[in-house]
Amino acid sequence: MLRNVHPQDVSIEPFKTYKRFQFNNVDSGSGVYGLSGVSGSYHNFSTGSAVSQSFGVYNSLSASLGLEPYSLGTYYSLPLYYTINNLYYERFSNNPKLPQSTNKIQPFLSLGGGINPNKQYRNLHGACSIISVPQELFGEEIKPKSIKVTDNSTSVTFTIKDDGDGNLYDNAYSSSFAAFKSSSWDNSKWTAQGSGSVVGNVFYKTGMLVFTDTGSYNNVALGTGTDGFEIDYRSTHTIYQHEYTVISTAGQFNTTRNISATYQRSGSVTVVEGAEPRYYFPPGDNPNGGPNSTGSFNSSYEATQFVENFVTHSQFAPYMTTIGLYNDNNELLVVGRTSKPIKNDPTMDMSFVLRFDV
Repeated sequence: MLRNVHPQDVSIEPFKTYKRFQFNNVDSGSGVYGLSGVSGSYHNFSTGSAVSQSFGVYNSLSASLGLEPYSLGTYYSLPLYYTINNLYYERFSNNPKLPQSTNKIQPFLSLGGGINPNKQYRNLHGACSIISVPQELFGEEIKPKSIKVTDNSTSVTFTIKDDGDGNLYDNAYSSSFAAFKSSSWDNSKWTAQGSGSVVGNVFYKTGMLVFTDTGSYNNVALGTGTDGFEIDYRSTHTIYQHEYTVISTAGQFNTTRNISATYQRSGSVTVVEGAEPRYYFPPGDNPNGGPNSTGSFNSSYEATQFVENFVTHSQFAPYMTTIGLYNDNNELLVVGRTSKPIKNDPTMDMSFVLRFDV
């Protein structure tokens, strides 16, 4: 018994879910790295002499074949710096690092430039450090205002957080940062010579944390061992809640095709000759002997014309236990089951709501 679901009875609503992750500098297998970027001349750049960082296990065989010797890769500080600058900073500020740039602020040309420039302070100096989080560990984006980086690269432990607008600041100087931000980045509002007001930026949709302060925070994310870092954040994933209202109007769905309603369980479905599979139906010559019975099956099957006496009672009505949703190709996609059988009242409309998340 089928009927179409009206489009007005379908609701699909998105909602965001978040999962917490924690990594530190020794979790290199996770793909969360602390990297260093340094500016300089890229004329005659040579990988053999360039400053780099390698992650993973060294493989001497790969090295002998001239292949990447580390299983997880090598990162070079010079090209990494210019990559970060070109993606996030070059066209955002009036302090260009590349010769073809102009002095005109063009934040819309930078990756992550959709963030309001009035609420984000970007200023890249001659070096930076980076924490890179792979996409499979942040989903659609890192949840704004969920980041906490604990860094032990100096004698002082830094606790760095994000403000939800893409700025990273030292939590110990949160009041200084708040004053700096609320004054539209007026340096005179800094306290303690600007310590911690803005130590870098986070680009939520690409999983990049860039620490641009070259003072007290120049080694953030670059320490090892007990001088390393830990990052705590939440990933984002959108789930869609589907809701379908299935209506059984009065007088509909008041019959049953259940074989238990037919006389002596003789069946209520006609199967034409040649239909498969025939093994759903009784043998034609009534073999006996239990599971070891022998005999052939009917080539066709005729529905009975008789039902049990209780079906003819005036109060008889089927009970709803299962509702299926099919696509246009009559493929069953969703099965919903009621917590208990519900009698289908023939005198009133009945609505059933199927709700599931995808």
